[in-house]
Amino acid sequence: MNTTELASRRDIAGRIAGDAAALAARIRAGGMKAATMKGAQDFLTEADGATEHFIRGELERHFPGEPILGEEGGGTPPESGPLWILDPIDGTANFARNADRWCVSVGMALDGRATIGAVARHAPAQLVLGAKGCSASLNGQPISAAPTTDMARAIVEVGWSLRRPASGFIALAARVMEAGAGVRSSGSGTLGLVETAMGRLDAYAELHMNAWDACAALAIAREAGCWTNAFDSGAWLTDGNPILFAAPALGPRLMALLDG
Repeated sequence: MNTTELASRRDIAGRIAGDAAALAARIRAGGMKAATMKGAQDFLTEADGATEHFIRGELERHFPGEPILGEEGGGTPPESGPLWILDPIDGTANFARNADRWCVSVGMALDGRATIGAVARHAPAQLVLGAKGCSASLNGQPISAAPTTDMARAIVEVGWSLRRPASGFIALAARVMEAGAGVRSSGSGTLGLVETAMGRLDAYAELHMNAWDACAALAIAREAGCWTNAFDSGAWLTDGNPILFAAPALGPRLMALLDG
């Protein structure tokens, strides 16, 4: 695909993600049933299913026949060609508690590589877009990775999930702090990744992340000039991978900490 087609697909994905975030917010404002649990600390609300259904329908309308992989509805990655990858609500625990740190993520991989990203928040209204060779933006304005070179001035978000032992998260956070950085964890990995692309964070690291949490953000971060690890390699579409986005000067040092 050429850059004109990629930019067109990026813009369509952005409109879909923004409409989906508005839909999720309306569902929550109208009163939801209590969240159910897919597992320990793994929340599911009725808005997740409704939002994913909406996104799938819109993608099928604009790109008929193209495969889709979603957190709730699953899907089978093709051997080549485009694959739409979506997370209807990242930060569901925040969403279920009426907090605003959640987002909708719509990405596209092409031949197994993250290529297009659209990440939308409802409050505050934010739409972050990127596509290979087409730059990255927040609400239409260019974004770029932080220029930070000193770890003692860095803020690093360290993501946590039960997919890896708590001891690994604690050890990684400790290594980052011992290197001089400040550490935070705020309940939406996708937002942590795109905030690194915006330069609001100096890095985001997590021992394991799934494709639907990271595909869109990875396409955005590369266009924003972030240092990124080889997340979209191996069996990332089915099994996920460790992930690190960082300010360019900090990436190699932080990668050594991620590897332990």
